[in-house]
Amino acid sequence: MTNSLISTMGSSSLFNKFGMNSLRMRQMISMLVLVALGVSLLGGGYLSLYDTRLKNQMMSEQGDVANAMLLSVPIFSDDTIDTKADTFELNKLMSQYKFSRGFDDDGTKHEYYAYVENAKTGELRWQSKFPNEVPNPTGSFSYAEAVKQFDIKDDLEVGKAQLKERYLRPYQEDQTTNLKFAVYSQLVTAGDEIVRVVVAKSARGMASDSDHVQKNIIALFFCTLALVLVSQLISNYFIITPIRDFEGEVRQIEAGAQKAIEKAYPVELMEVKSAINTLINVEKGQKQRYRESLENLAHSLKTPLSALLATAQSKYKMKDDDQTDLMNEIRHMSDIVAYQLKRAVVRAPNAMVEQVALRPVLFRLRESLYKVYHEKSFEIIINVDEYDKVRLESDDLIELFGNLINNACRFCSEVVEISAKNETNFLVVDIDDDGMGFGVDSPSELLKRGMRDDSKTEGQGIGLAISAELVEAVGGRIELKASPQVGARVRLYLPH
Repeated sequence: MTNSLISTMGSSSLFNKFGMNSLRMRQMISMLVLVALGVSLLGGGYLSLYDTRLKNQMMSEQGDVANAMLLSVPIFSDDTIDTKADTFELNKLMSQYKFSRGFDDDGTKHEYYAYVENAKTGELRWQSKFPNEVPNPTGSFSYAEAVKQFDIKDDLEVGKAQLKERYLRPYQEDQTTNLKFAVYSQLVTAGDEIVRVVVAKSARGMASDSDHVQKNIIALFFCTLALVLVSQLISNYFIITPIRDFEGEVRQIEAGAQKAIEKAYPVELMEVKSAINTLINVEKGQKQRYRESLENLAHSLKTPLSALLATAQSKYKMKDDDQTDLMNEIRHMSDIVAYQLKRAVVRAPNAMVEQVALRPVLFRLRESLYKVYHEKSFEIIINVDEYDKVRLESDDLIELFGNLINNACRFCSEVVEISAKNETNFLVVDIDDDGMGFGVDSPSELLKRGMRDDSKTEGQGIGLAISAELVEAVGGRIELKASPQVGARVRLYLPH
């Protein structure tokens, strides 16, 4: 296997292509591949050794038969075929080695016969089908079709034998598949001529044995794969389960359902657990110190600005127009400070923010706003499920909905309705009122700092800008639309 192939198999793109980019799947596939290769190599090696051993065994057995023929066949003795000794030896040879007789076994897997022929002319001198048959004076058998001979042209030198697979045409006319034999051949000197001793055994039996071995190897292959799969399941349970539990806790933290990794894990995972928990604690500590610093900054700026405003409100040596301009500028400075502080407080997207239930926050805000606008007759309808949660800091959540619902209450006529529905990655919250709606052609412009709708009272621009910053900071978005109540609709997409 080349390095490029190995790198390709190990690449994430290949596993991603087939949807298998996980450690558990990679482990299982790599184990199955290794087992398949191992069993294939061992099976192939065993089959090769089996075939070699079988061939050597047949070479030895058929060599023994050839040697026995050299002693028993009349062509190699001084006696004639009619002697009782030759007849006895021939019958003994036929029975001992179970040669096929006549045509009973032609072409079957039990066929086993031998013959002797002239090495140059191919003239048949003796054959085992009819062992007592003798050549006629012309040198050929009276039963000429008693045996089929092989076309052997690759003999070794005299005295050296070979065993090869050779083929014959089928005996029956309606058959087309050639017959395969394991053929032992040897050149022997007989008087003044060289004859070829041939011992042929049907290879069907060999093929059957080989097929049986192959089937056993295939069965072993699949049994081994099944055992590997079972072992992998056990391995996944005892080894991969802690990793899966660890992964589950990380996802719970990411979803905001818990604050840290709590379970005990094997030593290999404890350092990772410690590092993640340390990171969470450091992040929380930094956020807390950041908020405290900003509160100190807000407190330090509040007093000077209040003093300037008090001075501007007095009529000491100031014209009315100058006083109004100064007060407007001071209020403008206060708005800028408030906006910038709030913007700095808004966190960047963080997957470790806990989930907060939305319904209790809305009910608490509703009671407060009823008190704020007690002189106004209207209703706040909340259509939010108790299981609807968002991933947002509690303070930011109160600030966000406090700004938006306060605006809706301020400009509504009779109804403010809050509804929510779940989408794939967001909780979509609509805040509708039946007031005048947005009086500009592009309501989204009101989300920019300092942009106000002239038809509404002062201050809405800051509230919407802060709300937009809060929502965008956690990976959501805010949209301003026309409400089904013929008023204004603020739609929030908040991660849950």
